[in-house]
Amino acid sequence: MDEIGQKLRTARIEKGYTLDDLQQITKIQKRYLIAIEEGNFDALPGDFYVRAFIKQYADTVGIDSDALLTQFQQDIPDTQPQEYVEQSVESQSRKTRAVADKPVNKLRRYLPQIVIAVVAVLIIAVAYVVTFKSSQADKQAIPDTASSVTVSSKKKTSTSKKSSSKSSSKSSSASDKSTSSSKKKTKKSSSSKKASSKLSVAVAAEANAAQAVTVKNWPTTANTITVGASKSAAWVEVLINGTATWQGTLSAGADHTVDLPAGTTSFAVKSGNATTTTIKLNKTNVDISSGTSFVRTINFTTESAGN
Repeated sequence: MDEIGQKLRTARIEKGYTLDDLQQITKIQKRYLIAIEEGNFDALPGDFYVRAFIKQYADTVGIDSDALLTQFQQDIPDTQPQEYVEQSVESQSRKTRAVADKPVNKLRRYLPQIVIAVVAVLIIAVAYVVTFKSSQADKQAIPDTASSVTVSSKKKTSTSKKSSSKSSSKSSSASDKSTSSSKKKTKKSSSSKKASSKLSVAVAAEANAAQAVTVKNWPTTANTITVGASKSAAWVEVLINGTATWQGTLSAGADHTVDLPAGTTSFAVKSGNATTTTIKLNKTNVDISSGTSFVRTINFTTESAGN
């Protein structure tokens, strides 16, 4: 077993952590933790993450990570972040192109059904127009019997029409006033809801390479989380209810949006370069600059507007 791995393993055992416990805390896969303890750095995803994973392991078990990395500098491979980032970005681009091609294939598959549906709608529309015109022609063919009505009857009809017109006018005026009042109430209610639905974000201090974020006024409908890299490249992973939903390496200035299904109340962001990572919930920025760890996990819990 490698000396640095032995030191980390001893510290883990003293803390009372199993490998499964450490995997749950750091979100580093168990096979990578075993590789670090055995000094098998070739089993890690790349030299870029050897230092990052060792640093997070050390911080979690209570070892000064900076001193440890300095002490065993000759045993840790040199990092080549630019080469790794370029490979990761190219791999992510291929995945994005593959995902973009799927909707086109689905459209081709359902094209015959779409054509049939359009033709059916056109047939129904034509039948409706023909029926309507036929009905109008039948009405025009009915003979005019108004000439048989007496003068007295015409006067009564005229009086009835005037009375009906006045009643209709009053009813219409009352209805307009009621509608106007209802619209004003609706606008006030809508304005009040918008004011109360603005997200309230509270970021706790960092502890054990993790930060807790509480979000209030969380909509119960579908939401989005956008992660980005501001000054330099960063590897980022998004987890929903403990399950990894998306991960990839973002180049400087790039970002990626993940949809959060309706009813989502717990999610997390894991970053390999948290000092340059940005996070946005819907249109609200989340400031995680108070943290200092290079590798960090940001855990989100939400409270809906009704709570």
